[in-house]
Amino acid sequence: MLSFLKILFVSVLLSMHYSNFAQSPADTVSKKKRITVTASRADHDADINPDVQILIGNVQFEHEGAIGYADTAYMNDSKNTIDAYGRNLVIHINDSVTLYGKHVHYDGNTKQAVIYEDVRLTNETAVLYTDKLHYDRVTDIGYYNTWGRIENGESVLTSTQGWFYTQLNDVYFKDSAVLVTPEYRVESDTLKYNTSSEIAFFLGPSNIYSDSNIMYCEYGWYETLTDICEFQENAKLYNQSQCLIADTIWYDKVNDLGIARSRVCIIDSVENILFFGNYARYQPDAGNAYITDSAMAVMIEGKDSLFLHGDVLYVLFDSAQNVTFMQAYHHVKFFRTDLQGSCDSLVYFAEDSIVTLFHSPVMWSEENQFLADTVRMFLKNQQLSEVHFIDNAFVFADVFEELKFNQVKGDYMIGYFLDNNIQTVFVDGSAECIYYIQEDNKDLIGIQKSTSVQMRVFFHENQVREIRFYEDVKGKVYPEKDLDEPLFREFIWLNEFRPMSKEDIFTPIIYKVAPKEDF
Repeated sequence: MLSFLKILFVSVLLSMHYSNFAQSPADTVSKKKRITVTASRADHDADINPDVQILIGNVQFEHEGAIGYADTAYMNDSKNTIDAYGRNLVIHINDSVTLYGKHVHYDGNTKQAVIYEDVRLTNETAVLYTDKLHYDRVTDIGYYNTWGRIENGESVLTSTQGWFYTQLNDVYFKDSAVLVTPEYRVESDTLKYNTSSEIAFFLGPSNIYSDSNIMYCEYGWYETLTDICEFQENAKLYNQSQCLIADTIWYDKVNDLGIARSRVCIIDSVENILFFGNYARYQPDAGNAYITDSAMAVMIEGKDSLFLHGDVLYVLFDSAQNVTFMQAYHHVKFFRTDLQGSCDSLVYFAEDSIVTLFHSPVMWSEENQFLADTVRMFLKNQQLSEVHFIDNAFVFADVFEELKFNQVKGDYMIGYFLDNNIQTVFVDGSAECIYYIQEDNKDLIGIQKSTSVQMRVFFHENQVREIRFYEDVKGKVYPEKDLDEPLFREFIWLNEFRPMSKEDIFTPIIYKVAPKEDF
């Protein structure tokens, strides 16, 4: 009789859900929220813990659509909680989310699960690995705070803390967040990642590393499928010799195109050149940059710097990202304390340290004004060495309150400089001068008006001190009252266009040569 009862008990146990076991009178859990369980065997020790049943073998538990499988479990019927264990513990949260681990504690009243050891969370788009995971079935959010890793296609993300919004496929990573893709490594304070779109959002200080660049921002995003990213808030991009800074940097690695907007600055540490503007297009692999909207280049030269503005600055770089060429065009002006100028366009070759001014160029050095069809400046050790004034060359120097002027003209001139101060000017072809000869006390001796094939003008402290004439020399010295024409027909004084400070390079007024007339 006793054997028959034992067989009957086991048979009933194998065919029934655990929810049919006797309930504690204190149990106030409604039946619709109750965890239901089946197992190969159930044990119960009323003396030790009357509310807990021990389930052994082929444990299956279910609660409002979630199904779990374990080797053993402890079911607290009065609290409506279960602790399940197994080498291959599995919980199917819904059609897309599954949890794996070695131990889970689940509360049927709050629908909260905590799963431990070799934890995996999988859905249609990604796999999350961690040692301990909290999962809220009410919000469908998984949370870890002991380190976790997510694999999504070719992207791998890790952090100390993480929140996985499984219905939205959004993951928030906090504290030592790292994203690794085939092209980049991202290290961030706070990172959001969508496992469907595979887009990462930078929500705090972030460093982004590639094989050729280092980037920094405090807000932005990165499309891992297209390798397109945008950086905001203290955005910076570094390579071997340059740094690009802007309020916003948008970068397409595949098409080698970066666009920077608002307060743009490009720093070239090798050539000691800074570029500023509010809009820039940058192609690091192709080696070029286009800068506009208040564009300015600053060429650092020892204790002094040259500030240059143009409507557009176009820059070329070599394979090491060093500046090799710069072009400024339309409304170009430049300022340095001892040298100023303007023109419509300008080019700079870094290898030869040559700057060429085109279309209505004018250059000022102290009280001297230089004009020509084209002006070519040669730099040596970041200082002015020679300046070639090509075709229709003029030098005008103020002698007395912008009413009287020393004047030299010729087909071609070469100015020689030392320590950025003009020393001599050699005039070659059709040389002419009007020169006020003065005593040391500035008293006027006379005005020399001469022509020759060549001429050499000597300066001292940027003032004309002597003129020598060569070949077919003609002319004489006139008393001032006897000189009917004290100015060349081509004379023009352009001091109103001269930038007197670095801020003046942005003034819109600029000198342009009037159409030539026949004399």
